[in-house]
Amino acid sequence: MIRLYLRKARYTLVILFMATTMAMAQDAIVSGKVTASDDGSPIPGVNVLVKGTNNGTVTDTDGNYRISVAPGSTLVFSFVGYATQEQAVSANQTSLSVSLASDVTSLSEVVVVGYGSQDKKEITGSVVSLDPQSFNKGNVNDPTMLLQGKVAGLSIYNKGGDPNSSPVIRLRGISTFGANSSPLIVIDGVIGATLDNVDPNDIESINVLKDGSAAAIYGTRGSSGVILVTTKKGKKGGLNVDYNGYVASSSIFREIPVMTPQQYVTAGGNDLGARTNWQKEVTRNAISNVHNIGISGGTQNTQFRMSTNFRNNQGILKSTGWDQINTRASLSHSALDGKLKIDFNMAYTNRKSDLSFPEAFRYASLYNPTAPVHFANGDYYQAILFDNYNPVAIIEQNHREANKKTLNYGGKIEYQVFKDLT
Repeated sequence: MIRLYLRKARYTLVILFMATTMAMAQDAIVSGKVTASDDGSPIPGVNVLVKGTNNGTVTDTDGNYRISVAPGSTLVFSFVGYATQEQAVSANQTSLSVSLASDVTSLSEVVVVGYGSQDKKEITGSVVSLDPQSFNKGNVNDPTMLLQGKVAGLSIYNKGGDPNSSPVIRLRGISTFGANSSPLIVIDGVIGATLDNVDPNDIESINVLKDGSAAAIYGTRGSSGVILVTTKKGKKGGLNVDYNGYVASSSIFREIPVMTPQQYVTAGGNDLGARTNWQKEVTRNAISNVHNIGISGGTQNTQFRMSTNFRNNQGILKSTGWDQINTRASLSHSALDGKLKIDFNMAYTNRKSDLSFPEAFRYASLYNPTAPVHFANGDYYQAILFDNYNPVAIIEQNHREANKKTLNYGGKIEYQVFKDLT
């Protein structure tokens, strides 16, 4: 009887031990919310995975998640543009909320292509994405100068160096006949915008779409490629004021080789008694200066940025160059618990240009180097010859000016009607 009692007691202890072990190994339901560390906004679509297993889930539109885990497990939270975070789940823990920090390095691997985005490694050959760290540095007066030499197959050049002429842009060569031989420019979603209306200091990133599939969403307008420009926006935080400016000088690197006065006379030319370097007479050391000031800031629901740019760009040919004032403003606002989102962008540019007379370069290389600039009475010297004019007189007696004003604006309103309908 004693042996039977002990055997029954031993079986009872084993059963109790197995029941306790099963109870301890039972999974628990853990729920929580994933938010951004910078502004506390919920992050939808975050991958939540039990480390070392295939057990996982994703956060909903409000950043909430719910997952079954075993005590002592570790949850891994990951999302594009944010640093991956691991959190251990302790015994009897049923709630776990985390805040993810932004990861610029990870975000840079995603490239916006029209309506969507793709991994950079998948589209390296067809899309090139440039940020301020990749832009060309130095005296940049045109946004296209930020891209020169940075994108394979993209040619940017300014014929003659005239500061008033727009640079020629060719992507993959000329892909069509007619006017649509330059890439389509899209600035903050405004299709067909002009780069003259955006200051280089206001650009946040530039994406160049080179192949037909990436540009197909824009129709035939994108047949020569697409250049997507994203300008800087306001961010949550205190008021920020940024200023940058510079003064630059440019001059002729090498003059066009022409006969000296002595060589001209020796070759049988008419000696008029003067010794004039006509190329020097029509050129100058050009001084340019730039001043840019930007103000940005925002709250949880409203972010804004405003900027003003003053540019004075002189050309090396006398009486060429332009003065420009460019202003840009952007506003983003969300209301109704984030269901309503309003975005507005506006840019205004006023440019006054001195066009001078570029043909003066041609006449400066052809005109008699022994001719004086003026007669003794102060009048301009002029020979009675066909297509042979005093280049200094051409510049100083012709006044060609232009005034161009451009206003671009765009707005977007989004409202989330249902969970999956916006």
